[in-house]
Amino acid sequence: MSPFDNPDQMRQLQNLLNPCQTRAGIDCSSSEDEDESMVVHKLNPGGIGPPKTGAAPAKTKGKKKTNLLATPLEPEQKKQPATLEQWQAQQEREDQDVLETRKSPEYTMTYRQAVGTEDVFLQMGNRTSSSASCEDLILEISLPDEEMSAEKMNLNLEETNLDLATCLYRLRLPLPHPVDVDKCQAKYDRELRKLRLTLRLKRELDYVNF
Repeated sequence: MSPFDNPDQMRQLQNLLNPCQTRAGIDCSSSEDEDESMVVHKLNPGGIGPPKTGAAPAKTKGKKKTNLLATPLEPEQKKQPATLEQWQAQQEREDQDVLETRKSPEYTMTYRQAVGTEDVFLQMGNRTSSSASCEDLILEISLPDEEMSAEKMNLNLEETNLDLATCLYRLRLPLPHPVDVDKCQAKYDRELRKLRLTLRLKRELDYVNF
């Protein structure tokens, strides 16, 4: 027997799927307030237990929740210089960036860790294969067709930034982690035209990972 043969079963199914129905000749779809008042409250897991005391919070209409994924991020505000000398230095750097015509070289970053026999055979340390257990950051910068010697290159290394200037190339690079400037090394291969920097990382949780 098909359920379509009995109209009463169809009405019961309709009432189950859509609680807001026309009852006693009253159309409950006339307004939003009548829609809320005509809803038949069915028994659900939230209705089990004693009734809640206190008035229920009023529903706010017309307010949309902010979608954090669709909301554009606010641009980071630059730190204003505190003295006139800092302002002049900032203006000079901005002017140099605008007038810069040298190319930006290609570079690669790899992590390296110092592994001893106790780590390989005895596994006594807390080292893992992740970059958190690496002490050094290897930065290789390719400088093709560069004829300047390593002594004449201008390399300025700070804790969080690197600035390299040659005749053909200029690279200003923010580092992914703070580095210990006193323990970093630089080596230039003239045949391959490649500058290799070994940067000793200085992170907050290094004492735990090592």
